[in-house]
Amino acid sequence: MIDNKGFTLVELVATIAVVGIVSLGVANMFYSIQYIQQESNYLERATRAAQSEVEVLRNNSYNSLTVGQSIDFTDSLPESLPNGSTGTVAVAEPSPGLKRIDVTVSYNDGDQQQAVTLSSLIGVIGLSQ
Repeated sequence: MIDNKGFTLVELVATIAVVGIVSLGVANMFYSIQYIQQESNYLERATRAAQSEVEVLRNNSYNSLTVGQSIDFTDSLPESLPNGSTGTVAVAEPSPGLKRIDVTVSYNDGDQQQAVTLSSLIGVIGLSQ
């Protein structure tokens, strides 16, 4: 009587193939999660930079904002945003006594250009959003 202990070559090859396929799937999942976390991180930092600039402009006087003015605050952006990121502000006056600021932070996420734009109204008497 022959006692067959162990695995055949076919069983070993099949097991290695299954483990390889599962490993590739898990590695791909981790890569995707890391990429999504990086996208989220860039979006959060760009949004915070835009919110910070809105607060800076709100704290300045109403009269310091000139209609048609374009403000560049690229130097104030966090270093954690990708190289080539820009920050700009456009000032408009939708009605007398009320100025609108549109704050835009643009950055490159891989090969795609992304932008965050926040708007706020600043009045002669006070602030509105």
